[in-house]
Amino acid sequence: MRSAPLAPLALAALSLAACAGAPPVVAAPAPPDRAGACPPRPACDAPPPAALPRGFRHSRSRLVASGWPRHRGRDLFARADGPQWAIAKFAYGPQDDDLEDEDVEAYLLRGCSGAWERLGAFRTSDDDHLHPTTEGIPDTGGRLYLDLTAGRRLEVGRHRVHFAVVGDGTSADLFIEVLPPGARVAVTDIDGTLTSSEGAMIGELLGGSPPAAHPGAAGAMRALADSGIYLFYVTARPEWLAGNTRVWLRERGFPPGILRTTIGVTGAFGRAAARYKTIELGWLKARTGIVPSFGFGNMPSDVATYTAAGIAPSRSYYYKLDGDLRGGVGHDDYRRLDAALFTPPAACPP
Repeated sequence: MRSAPLAPLALAALSLAACAGAPPVVAAPAPPDRAGACPPRPACDAPPPAALPRGFRHSRSRLVASGWPRHRGRDLFARADGPQWAIAKFAYGPQDDDLEDEDVEAYLLRGCSGAWERLGAFRTSDDDHLHPTTEGIPDTGGRLYLDLTAGRRLEVGRHRVHFAVVGDGTSADLFIEVLPPGARVAVTDIDGTLTSSEGAMIGELLGGSPPAAHPGAAGAMRALADSGIYLFYVTARPEWLAGNTRVWLRERGFPPGILRTTIGVTGAFGRAAARYKTIELGWLKARTGIVPSFGFGNMPSDVATYTAAGIAPSRSYYYKLDGDLRGGVGHDDYRRLDAALFTPPAACPP
């Protein structure tokens, strides 16, 4: 059984705290009515099919599963006629021990509406049966790679895939946004850009309250969504925090979007964060042909990323960042951004 490298002690402590209990549910503030606004992206929050644990195939899996689950699905932007993959990782405990060669049930909520479709039962990878690197995700064990173009191709719209581990009923979700021609995307960092500080997440994981959002940040993102723009949340946080991050975005009133993290257990910082985000935006362009219309950040690494990606400097916004913004726009309050940027479009995307 292959395990990820042991994270630093501090991250192990954060991991323990993160899994000690779910944060309290906070009602998201209701967005204001905006004349001519596009319909909101669906929340896609229908209850998934009930999972009935039936036991593991291997006795070693019971030992692995004695830790807390850290399963995660990987969100994706796609085209209707391009590659469409549902990729997930199944692991437990502070060392991110892989759940290998075990069955997982997969379900699809097509268009985020109607009834769940059962896609079937699939086996997680192990050291002897690794999947080729796909969508830039190397297989180190405990992963599933589900090709949705094989008789399950998705049309334009938002979709949700739910995975349930047969052994114990634990689960992971991911979201796929199939973009129409001419779609526009806004990319935003999270820590320090949307959260109250760069390290606010650490306080939450150590038992504190969830971080606040910068005043007006959720409203600015909603205004972009109202203008028919798709939201791309790109953070250098570790992959196992994807679920916590989705909860925070929802509870702070941010609109649904596609969330991407690093694929490691320690996250990325500085130049490594810039490289990771540059790769993510490169994949977006390669798969969809899209260069984001807007970029939001708060660190020099964000400036480097957005410049390399070709985002227009006049539409690259940096929160309380000094130094060379390479023509980007510095600001200290989302509520004072130019309202003309968020005007409703002539036509909304399907």
